[in-house]
Amino acid sequence: MARVAGVSRATVSAYINKTRFVSPELSQKIQKVIDELNYTPDELARSLKMQDTKTIGLIIPVLSNFFMPMLQSINEVAQKQGYSFLLCSSEEDPKMERKMLEVFISRRLSGILMVPSSEENRKFMKYIIESGMPIVQVNRKISGLESDSIVSKNFSGIYKATEYLLKKGRQKILFIGYNSSVFGEDEKRDGYEAAVRDYEVDKFIINIREHNPESIRETLNKFSLSGEKIDGMICNSQMRTTVALRYLKDNSVKIPDDISFIGCEDTYSTLYDPPLTVMSEKAGEMGKTAAMLLMDRIKNKNRIENVLLDLDFIIRESC
Repeated sequence: MARVAGVSRATVSAYINKTRFVSPELSQKIQKVIDELNYTPDELARSLKMQDTKTIGLIIPVLSNFFMPMLQSINEVAQKQGYSFLLCSSEEDPKMERKMLEVFISRRLSGILMVPSSEENRKFMKYIIESGMPIVQVNRKISGLESDSIVSKNFSGIYKATEYLLKKGRQKILFIGYNSSVFGEDEKRDGYEAAVRDYEVDKFIINIREHNPESIRETLNKFSLSGEKIDGMICNSQMRTTVALRYLKDNSVKIPDDISFIGCEDTYSTLYDPPLTVMSEKAGEMGKTAAMLLMDRIKNKNRIENVLLDLDFIIRESC
């Protein structure tokens, strides 16, 4: 690497280990080569070859209610197998995700469960897997990696929900909300778009950030002021479901008389009036299956498994 960067090994070592000052110009050259070669420091490589500590790790994109059943299931499987369990959140930041992977390696974990934030760390994940530390992709999947995975059938799930409202005579169905910056949401958008295209009705999608309730309310208000009259609504997360329901209530929109409503996940759906029809990704089952896949991989099972999990579509009085 020093040769490619055009500097001495001592300079590379000083930059990586922060043992002395390296000029910004040389630092930039070294970092560029590190990125291009997907370089992993020697201590990380050594850690991958050392005996593990009977510990597994999970990287999720954000701490939210959706992941709580998953965490519980993973913890239960780990404890039964005599393993400890570490949790990190990447906050949808690939650079933070990379750092967490490096921490897991340095701690000599037995294996990693991971909800990828993007494709950015593909090469590094490939390096980890090829070095002998198994990774199981959960809820989202980077295609082409030789790793086990479990994801939901998001396309068919959203298609089914949209089709259900269309068959009930709803013609103006709002989908809340595809976020183009979040890895793995394309399938959900595609499922909705395929259904409205097949039934030849108008398409209405609100693109919003997942964890900003105020943004959701503002966007809903702008949509309402546009004059579009909708008779159906599908929400793509628990947060969006909660905020949309509050918005409808504050504006005296009656469910299901004025609008048919489909929410996401089944945690509190029966506590609403009326009880909600929901799509559920079965996070608990997903976590249990993912943890068992990882345990099998740690025990040197050879065959890669890619599990597709049906979404539950639970029909109640909201539509």
